[in-house]
Amino acid sequence: MTSTSQLCQSDLFQKRSELLSRDDRVVLSYERARAIGLAHGITFHDILDLTQKFWGMNANPITVLDVAASTLLTIQYNLVAGTLAQYAATTRPDLISLVEDILRWDVIGQFCLTELGRGLDIFRMKTSATLLPTGEFDLHTPLPSDAKFMPPTVPVKGLACVAIVFAQLYVNGECCGPRPFVVNINDGYHMCNGVTSKLLPPRGGSTPVNHALTSFNHVCLPPSALLGDLSKSNRMHRDFMSSIWRVTVGALAISSVAIPDLQISSYIAARYFQRRHVTSVYGNPVPILSYRTQQLPLLHAIAQAFVLKALYKWSIEQFMDKNLDIRVRHGVAACCKAVMVQHAQVANCVLSERMGAQGLFEYNRLSNLYSELRGVGIAEGDILGLSMRLVGDTLAEMYKLPLSTHPDGPLALHENSLFDEATEMVSSSSDFTQAFMQYVQPRSQMMVESMGHRMAYDAAVDQGVSQCLIDLYVANAVKTDAAWYVERGIFTRQAIMRMEDTALLAALPRLDELLVAMEVEPYVLSPIISDECWEKFSKTLPVYSSPQAEAPPQPTLVLGRARL
Repeated sequence: MTSTSQLCQSDLFQKRSELLSRDDRVVLSYERARAIGLAHGITFHDILDLTQKFWGMNANPITVLDVAASTLLTIQYNLVAGTLAQYAATTRPDLISLVEDILRWDVIGQFCLTELGRGLDIFRMKTSATLLPTGEFDLHTPLPSDAKFMPPTVPVKGLACVAIVFAQLYVNGECCGPRPFVVNINDGYHMCNGVTSKLLPPRGGSTPVNHALTSFNHVCLPPSALLGDLSKSNRMHRDFMSSIWRVTVGALAISSVAIPDLQISSYIAARYFQRRHVTSVYGNPVPILSYRTQQLPLLHAIAQAFVLKALYKWSIEQFMDKNLDIRVRHGVAACCKAVMVQHAQVANCVLSERMGAQGLFEYNRLSNLYSELRGVGIAEGDILGLSMRLVGDTLAEMYKLPLSTHPDGPLALHENSLFDEATEMVSSSSDFTQAFMQYVQPRSQMMVESMGHRMAYDAAVDQGVSQCLIDLYVANAVKTDAAWYVERGIFTRQAIMRMEDTALLAALPRLDELLVAMEVEPYVLSPIISDECWEKFSKTLPVYSSPQAEAPPQPTLVLGRARL
């Protein structure tokens, strides 16, 4: 067993968090985040050099058990420790001890970048840091709309909190562009002087994180708080993007949670579909797995889990290739994130629906994972924003993403056609920008997803993923824009349906083998996967009864028609 497969069997993870208060759930998520981080043994080297241990941590199945914990983990290790490590390894060795404290969770780290009134336009942030004659800095939030939005900065667990806060640097009245500053936020019990944190209500449907609005009222910072130098750069925006490099790392890292999401969701669904029986038209009980309505979404999700695992491996290799243009590496991360979230969200929704009423409950995870993945799609770069930027750059021929290793495949043909159509639209217009915004921008996410489909297919073929799973993946990707394939005469609607059915028939007999190969059984805490798990779970539920009531006999499974 791995360290995390043992960890998920501990009381820390076996505890039913949905029965706790919000405050208790928040504290529990911090404890779980710390336990996950320490179990992986992440070091300064892992954070700085982005080792396989770092990438593997983010795709570990335990992250799905408490996505709030994984959110805190990626902030702590990637955004905060990762940013500080860049400076500690070069110009600021004095920061090494702080990075080590963060990796040990002796200090909580936060990353204050986005502002309430800015959204994606963060380069024009309003938070200011003014150089004083003493060499110190005056950190200030001018207006309520300039408060830092989302980072959980309220005191928790008695642990001191330090944040990397981005602010416009002013020197002698001149704006020198955004800079990161190391700022003490609270001591674990009380906020530091001049720092205010307003606790936001919880996000709907997801594991609660103590998100907040954070503002600063003329907070005096020592000269050492500044990360970087005072000089004004003639490439201000590029330097700013370099200073938030770990956001792009996070875009790829946190999107990998889609892999264990698909694995665990499909495992829960498969075991429930095998267990749940209905009366067939012939009057005999049959498992609901015998129906195509259950088989198709289940096997598609399993196929996507295997294919996306190959995509993630390939994307890491591309992202870590320093010979590639940094914008190309960013583009690969954007494609990977777009397609991972797309597949996981569809699976979470459809599989949850196929479970009927059971799919609605938090203890079965799927409905919650849908909400959690919405947050992943926004965090570390909103998918739509990333897509618009990537498509615009591609049409302007600023750089080229890696070419397909199977250019004659249907997914590569589809991707090329979409970009050819977009190029024709903008090139035939006298106003490139207007044509792009009018015709291309609304389709940009679909275009990036088509790139991701092709990349995933190439990676799966090149890494030897089972052919039946690849065929299922292709069939599903084709269905996302079936009209194009029919228009071009590549497939008919009936051919797409037959292709999907043939792939399903090849994969279905291997269902149990595929479930075992995903190696997620120790991480599945849903009570509906077996009679034994349900009986154990039911004993934990509050009981309202009369003294005279007798517990009815417990049948192995109640038979009845299910909503398919």
